[in-house]
Amino acid sequence: MHWQSTRHLRYVVNLLGLTLSLLYAQAVLALDNITILLSEEGSAYTEFSSQLSILLTQGQGNAKNTIKVLNLNTYKAEDVPRNASNHLLIAVGTPAMTAMAQKPPAMAVLSVLVPRNTFQKIARQYGRHQDPHHFSAIYFDQPWHRQLGLIRSSMPGRNRVGLLLSKDGNEMLVGLSAIAKEMEMQINVETVTDDSELLPALRRLLNNSDSLLALPDAAIYNRNNIPSILLTSYRQKVPLFGFSAAYVKAGALAGVYSSATQIAQQVAEIIATLPNNGYLPLPQYPRHFSVNINTQVSRSLSLEMEDEVSLTRKIKSLPERVQ
Repeated sequence: MHWQSTRHLRYVVNLLGLTLSLLYAQAVLALDNITILLSEEGSAYTEFSSQLSILLTQGQGNAKNTIKVLNLNTYKAEDVPRNASNHLLIAVGTPAMTAMAQKPPAMAVLSVLVPRNTFQKIARQYGRHQDPHHFSAIYFDQPWHRQLGLIRSSMPGRNRVGLLLSKDGNEMLVGLSAIAKEMEMQINVETVTDDSELLPALRRLLNNSDSLLALPDAAIYNRNNIPSILLTSYRQKVPLFGFSAAYVKAGALAGVYSSATQIAQQVAEIIATLPNNGYLPLPQYPRHFSVNINTQVSRSLSLEMEDEVSLTRKIKSLPERVQ
């Protein structure tokens, strides 16, 4: 009868769903130990470890035993297992990542709050690039389409973007040309090989640019140079777009960035879906991000800008691009 066949079909569908759920549960790795290694105490590093610990203890992951937080300056080698299939080490910051890159290759290391080009350089230096499933990262920097999307949405029709780079910073430009062309943006680059060249190069760049995009290039954007860069760009009425909330607070017009809390959320999501073989996902950009605006700077430059929520929505609507 019809009702019997319908009932049988429903039974089969429910049974299939239960079977798939059980298979998924078996396929996800239950980590016994998670070690969070901080490059140093304080600031974003501590914020990350605190938030991740909260998320994991709330069940947003599969850690069923120990979450250990260590400091790179005080930890001992025996604090970190040399080879454990059910152990994950999270290296927070570049110094911690560099130290863990030299550990046995079978150890799963997920690095966070590290720039993409720095991660790739260290991975190549210690041969870890050949096994990204055991040495992976969530990058600190944002993908190009988000950064250019913020500039385009903030300053419609002003499409000349200036980039100030060190001699080693050109590796950061991978994929930029194609994305800029697709988004109808013009990229101007000045390379600085010596500190004495910084301000002359910056002035040349600002003369030919509508905006200045800061990148996590420590040879350029460090505590010694940032005040001069901000002041010079402001005087020439060329707004700077930063890569953190701190930059926006210091005088950048706006920035798209991922907070330590947002990165912690992404790590918890990764842990919750780790396959049974313990393979980490490939290195990736942040999933969650925010937009921050310095309204005082926008008023000083007479710029009419949308609010942070609207800009964030616009950037999220942009198609993802491979880079």
